[in-house]
Amino acid sequence: MAYSLTFAIYPDAESISVNLFLKAIEDIDRLIRDVDYAVTRERGGRRWVISELHSSVPTITLRPLLDNVEVVEAIVNGVHIVSQGATEPPAHFGEQALEDLIRMRRLFGGRDRAKRVEFRHNGHVGVVEKDIGEKAQKILKGGYWNLGSLEGTLEAINLHGNPTFTIWDRVSRAPVRCSFPRNIEWKERIKGLLEKRVLVIGRVNYFRNGIPRSVTDIKKIEDMTPDRSLPRATFGSIPSPDIAKDPAGFLHIIREGGSR
Repeated sequence: MAYSLTFAIYPDAESISVNLFLKAIEDIDRLIRDVDYAVTRERGGRRWVISELHSSVPTITLRPLLDNVEVVEAIVNGVHIVSQGATEPPAHFGEQALEDLIRMRRLFGGRDRAKRVEFRHNGHVGVVEKDIGEKAQKILKGGYWNLGSLEGTLEAINLHGNPTFTIWDRVSRAPVRCSFPRNIEWKERIKGLLEKRVLVIGRVNYFRNGIPRSVTDIKKIEDMTPDRSLPRATFGSIPSPDIAKDPAGFLHIIREGGSR
């Protein structure tokens, strides 16, 4: 199938235990959901169904009910890039997807452990092995941070554990996870801004390539929803050429409510 994703679980023994199989399914499902969201922006998550199942080495083929080859390719290519020791995140692999890979380290420890997990699509293979956590951490630790702000649409509030919400950065178009204080005032404030354009001010953490990955220690969040009551610019509403000679003066006039 053109839009299917196959993964195989290779145990470090002659057979695979139920415990290892279920943990692998849980971790793979989490990774699929996070990358799917990063690609499609569909918060509810789309349904994926099993189209093939083989039992010798547990091999499962999944496909989304709504075909989207971009999601399937993003997962396989992303796993492959991380497994090769990259220092920058693959496309559509944000902080959450990388943490999903780190969590998969549990599949390679204990009595019932895996040797490797393969993700396959159209001849391409991404392999997860016991060092996947170190390789994902390498990408997360290779970034930098600044005190600053990001603007984007607020979505996906998560109140479990440390409360977070996601904004879609207007510049990079990447989903950025933002942590906020656990108190009723912040909780109600964030709920009231759901699906609105906001400006988040705080510690902005970036990947090495300059793509924002998260905002922590939030100082302030502002509603940036456009005011529909303000007049809109129309074709031809361009300042006169002499504005270029005195741009500071022009801005002063605009701020004072005059015209030129």
